[in-house]
Amino acid sequence: MALTVLRKVGATRDFLNRVWQKARERGAARLLRCPHCGRRMARIAGDNGSQETDLDLCTLCRAIWFDSAELRSVPRTRPPPPAEKPLSAQAREQLAIMRIRLDEQIRREQDIGTGLTPPEWWHWIPGWLGVPVEVDAPPRESLPYMTWSIAVLTILVFAATASNLESAVAYWGFVPALAYRHGSLTLLTSFFLHAGLFHLISNMYFFLVFGDNVEDHLGKFYFVLLLFGSHLAGTLLHAAYDPRADMPLIGASAGICGVLGYYAVTFPLVRLAILFRIFVYIRWLQMPAAALVVLYLFLQFLGALMQAFGAGGVSCLGHLGGLAVGIAVAMVVRFVRARDTARALAE
Repeated sequence: MALTVLRKVGATRDFLNRVWQKARERGAARLLRCPHCGRRMARIAGDNGSQETDLDLCTLCRAIWFDSAELRSVPRTRPPPPAEKPLSAQAREQLAIMRIRLDEQIRREQDIGTGLTPPEWWHWIPGWLGVPVEVDAPPRESLPYMTWSIAVLTILVFAATASNLESAVAYWGFVPALAYRHGSLTLLTSFFLHAGLFHLISNMYFFLVFGDNVEDHLGKFYFVLLLFGSHLAGTLLHAAYDPRADMPLIGASAGICGVLGYYAVTFPLVRLAILFRIFVYIRWLQMPAAALVVLYLFLQFLGALMQAFGAGGVSCLGHLGGLAVGIAVAMVVRFVRARDTARALAE
């Protein structure tokens, strides 16, 4: 049951605040997986009203798991409402229509709101650069050491090659016509090379903002497999359909797009904000992560059509390949974790 539903049926504010604070403690045990999102739920010991029992709460979905008869012991400010009389078929249909219209209105007013200020002052910096910011980032259970390490390594490679970047790109960049040179090692080394400082900063921004949550959800080992598997898929798709076979391909964009695809499927309702500017008209626009990635996917598809005819300096084909891998992996992980949770509950 969601915490908002518990509040509506009369659970006391003290009880709700207490379980929520305990669930967000860093040392809380996390055993059962959430049946909805697959994230491990925090185990809260001895906090079900007056009974000494354990509860499980998902800090992402805000859902709390009750075993049999536990819900009745939750302290309430008022008794639960009496059971309603069954509605007629016509009344149920009218009620469903009203709920759909209300949901659409709420979505228009909240999920895609305008004129909203981001929660942190530094969000104005990426906003002015035209990149999205996380409004309500999902909570992490561990520090993203792998994300930080790969970002630092990429920055160090850029610093080492900046003085002779053209030569480094020609030697270590991926050239489709020479795909097998250096034992095909350029499939990997091209990830760490970037064409300039802005190219590096924009890629590392997306990687650090979204990579930490994906690493936390997927685990460090599988996170690395996702990142470089997406990079490989995007690079090969670029080689297959870009007619400029002698032009080097560099950058971590394809791998980062895999991270974005995984993020959008795993955390589809996390709000992202972008700064919309036309002359003196400035507004923050908010939308769910899934909606923004769908828009990005559409733009990359248009760019890939142009790229197939030899136009453009950005590999939209590589971005599409990475996105496809990230989305597919996220769907598989969600299915497997939901199946494992169902089996555990059945036992």
